[in-house]
Amino acid sequence: MSLKVEPSAAAEDRQYHTYTTHRIPWYVRLMWVAFWVAMIWYILAYAVPAAKTYF
Repeated sequence: MSLKVEPSAAAEDRQYHTYTTHRIPWYVRLMWVAFWVAMIWYILAYAVPAAKTYF
């Protein structure tokens, strides 16, 4: 019992493949911006002074 697959043209092969992406919601972008602002604040407020006494 073998399945016979016939070759097809590239246009036919791509007929049902629609690759669409989802847009990132505004609140997720806002969370990323808040994360990076908090990371920069943490580095400047705590990590740099701690590194000065550590090294």
